[in-house]
Amino acid sequence: MSEIVKVSSKGQVTLPAGLRKRLNIKPGTYLRLIETEHDFRVTVAPQGISSLLGKVPVSGTQDFKRVRDAAMEDRINEKHARD
Repeated sequence: MSEIVKVSSKGQVTLPAGLRKRLNIKPGTYLRLIETEHDFRVTVAPQGISSLLGKVPVSGTQDFKRVRDAAMEDRINEKHARD
């Protein structure tokens, strides 16, 4: 399927309603632009780490906030170790 859209003076495009509906694109959905040699592709992008909640089977309950906080602390420590 192919759609033609026009780029506004601000660099914005409007996705056709049918396409948004088929791909379940709602306000606030992130899209990823992937540049190729001569053009680009558009894909629906994950919306941050919270989009992963429940994607990986685990035994027991998930303490997502604790895991996220630990990952953020690890990232900070890695950055400080490089500086």
